[in-house]
Amino acid sequence: MPAPSLVANVLCAFGRAALLSSRTRLIRLGLRPDEAKPRALALGLLIVGTGLAAGLLSALGPALAPSPVRAETISIDVKTPDLTPEIAELARLGAYTPRHYDVEPGDTLISLFAHLGIQDPQALSFFDAAPHLEPFLALQPGQHITAGVADSGELEFLRLYLDGPRQADSRTIEVSRIGRELISDVLPFTFSTMDALVSGEAKNGLNATAKALNIPESIADQLLAVWDGADDPVAALKPGATLRLVFEKKYADGRFVKDGQLLAAQIVDEAGVHEAFWFSDGTHPGSFYTLDGRSASQTFLRVPLDIKDVSSEFAPLRRHPVTGVLRPHNGTDLRAPQGSRVLAAADGRVTKVAYEAKGYGNYVQIDHGLGRTTLYAHMRRVQKGVRPGVLVKKGQLIGLVGRTGLATGPHLHYELMIDGVQINPATADLPDTENLSAYQLAQLRARALPIQKMFEDAAREEGLPSPEKLLAEAREKEEAAAEAAARENKDDLTDEEAPAENQGEAPAAGGRVRPVALEEGKARAEHLGRSGK
Repeated sequence: MPAPSLVANVLCAFGRAALLSSRTRLIRLGLRPDEAKPRALALGLLIVGTGLAAGLLSALGPALAPSPVRAETISIDVKTPDLTPEIAELARLGAYTPRHYDVEPGDTLISLFAHLGIQDPQALSFFDAAPHLEPFLALQPGQHITAGVADSGELEFLRLYLDGPRQADSRTIEVSRIGRELISDVLPFTFSTMDALVSGEAKNGLNATAKALNIPESIADQLLAVWDGADDPVAALKPGATLRLVFEKKYADGRFVKDGQLLAAQIVDEAGVHEAFWFSDGTHPGSFYTLDGRSASQTFLRVPLDIKDVSSEFAPLRRHPVTGVLRPHNGTDLRAPQGSRVLAAADGRVTKVAYEAKGYGNYVQIDHGLGRTTLYAHMRRVQKGVRPGVLVKKGQLIGLVGRTGLATGPHLHYELMIDGVQINPATADLPDTENLSAYQLAQLRARALPIQKMFEDAAREEGLPSPEKLLAEAREKEEAAAEAAARENKDDLTDEEAPAENQGEAPAAGGRVRPVALEEGKARAEHLGRSGK
């Protein structure tokens, strides 16, 4: 019998004896036989299980003992590939000189290679084979180019930065070398930008001011287009005025490339504070606006009244309602109730305020610059303060509708002249840009906040008055003047008008009007023949 069997038999006998002994002890302790039997059985099973475990460990002991491990080293000859050419190529790719160039007028691809020191016939011929590389063949002044050129003159990469009118148009066109081959790609790109501030006292004119304040040429050119017409503070720059500009500086790959968009302009002179802020919604070309949403550039009211009823169109020929003479009518008659408000069609400077009993009656002429003038005739009276040399704003009250001069009833005769030629204001090609919407205005004001702070900080550092306070004071004066004008107009409308058909009105002292007799039709016709009215 094997040893494990003997051990098991011994353990079984020992278990039976232990079970019997345990049962006897439990009975002696007072337990009944039926209660003692289960407990004795449990104890016996515990003893038997322990014995079996001990026997199992004894039997398996030799198999569980650790055994020594044998290790052998095997050598195999492996032939490695020759990577010398590849390593040399990698070393060559890293050995290039980065170079930068801004395209000048007249530059071509060949002259570009010469400026960058590229001597690579393969690269030169590569540009003719890819249509999307055409911008390299039609370089534009101001475009920025970066290149990597090996010591041998071989081209490693050439990158052209294209900055479009909208962000989606900005991209780079790149030619690069992989091994011995050239590849090309077009990738979207956005320049990194930083806002720069220029602030200082103006000199005589923009050129002298730009030179004194180191204003970049491209920024000065943009400044010229911010305002136009007669009310152009840039054209009136002189010592004593303060000029402040905020503009973009553009960077590519951490390097300054060029000056970008003019973002805001502020001029403080004896006439007040002039401000304009650039705004674009990303889908339309941008422009400059004031913080009340009006276009900073000159725009025109085609009907300079709060009443829009046109009673006589601009026409090559028209029979005059008073004289009966058939003559050109180089203007538009706008029928309106007596005392209706006449508004300046655009920003400008008043050049003439006069009265013609046999023609225009009370009239005002305004020069808007750029060869544009407007004339407003037959007014009941001219607004107080409107006189030659005074600057007026678009929409500013300049008089009241009447029937002074040669007129059959109350209306405004409105003329527009461009470069000495009278044209139809209803169809003329005039700038009449709409103001910003409420949503766009909110966007503009949010973008303008950091720029306004820059202007305020500059004024404080220079020891000059706060532009914001100056603007607030100007607004208060304008509101007070508007209230006074409204009261004066209300009082004036209570006066009686002369109803006679063959009588005109001439101004009396204090801006009031009185009736005067007009000459007969023949004299009137002679006057019209001379004046062309």
